[in-house]
Amino acid sequence: MSKSSKLCCKTSCPTGNIFCSLIDKFVKKPSVQLLCQWGYHCYEPRIYRTLAKILRYVDLEGFDILLSDYIAFVEKSGHCFEPNFNLEFNEICVNTILYWIFARKGNPDFVELLLKKTKDYVQDRSYNLALIWRTFTPVYCPTPLSGITPLLYVAQTRQSNILKILLQYGILEREKNPTNIVLTILLYPSRVRIMVDHELVDIQEDAKTCLTLCSRVLSVMSVREIETQLSLGRHPIISNWLDYIPSTRYKDPCELLHICRMTIRAQLLTNNMLPNGIFSLLIPTCLQNYLNLEN
Repeated sequence: MSKSSKLCCKTSCPTGNIFCSLIDKFVKKPSVQLLCQWGYHCYEPRIYRTLAKILRYVDLEGFDILLSDYIAFVEKSGHCFEPNFNLEFNEICVNTILYWIFARKGNPDFVELLLKKTKDYVQDRSYNLALIWRTFTPVYCPTPLSGITPLLYVAQTRQSNILKILLQYGILEREKNPTNIVLTILLYPSRVRIMVDHELVDIQEDAKTCLTLCSRVLSVMSVREIETQLSLGRHPIISNWLDYIPSTRYKDPCELLHICRMTIRAQLLTNNMLPNGIFSLLIPTCLQNYLNLEN
C-alpha cells in the first residue's frame, strides 16, 4: 500500500467535499507517491493554487459553501489521517483561507461570515476550526506556522471596519494581552510607504477609529506603555493620539455606563452569545447598539 493510501484509507469525507477532493486530486495522485517527491513541498503549491483560484472570485454564498466543507472535513475526517499529514494539510488550507479573506479581499462581509460559521469553536484556541485564532502569512509563502493572527494583522493595517466586527464578536476581550493590539494600531509602521497625502490621511483616520473602538471594549488603555515606547524612539501614526483615548481609560474613574456595558458583554461572551445575544435582550434599541459598540 502506498504512503498516500495509508494516510487516507480511513477517510469518511462527504461526497463532493472540496477538501476531500484536494486530497484525492493531489495527495493521492500517483506522481507524488514516489519517495523522492513525497512531502509538504510537493502538494502545498497545488493545494494553494486550487483554493486561491476559488477564493479569488468567490461570492458570499460560495464562501459559505467552502467553510461548510472545511468544517465537515475537520469534524468527520480529520482524525482519520496520520497526525503529521493532518497538521500540514490543515495548516495549508487555513493559511490560504485567512490570507485571501484578510490580506487580499479585506471585505467585512466575508470576515463576518467566517466568524458566524466558526463562532462555536472560538473558546478552544487549539482547535482547527477556531479559525480566528489561527495564524497566516500576510505575504503568502508556504510557512504558515510562522504567521500572525487575523486580529494582529487587522491592527497592523488599521482596517477599522473589520476591527469593529472582530470586537463585536468579543475577539479583543478574549485576547490575552489587548494592550499589544493598541500599541500595534498606534506604533506599527505602514507595510508600504504611502506617498499620496490623501491616502496617508485615510490611514490616520482609520487609526483614530481603531483607538476609539478599542476604548469601547477595554476599561484600561495603558498610556504609560505607549509613552515608554515613544521614549525609545517609536513614532505614532497620529501625533495627537491621546485625544482618541478617553481620560477614563487611563486617568479618571471609568464611567458607570461603560462598566455596565463591559459586565453585560462579559456575561454574553462567557455563554458565547456575542453579538447576537445582545439583540435578544429586552432593552431599548439604543442600548442594544451601545452594547454592540455602535456610536
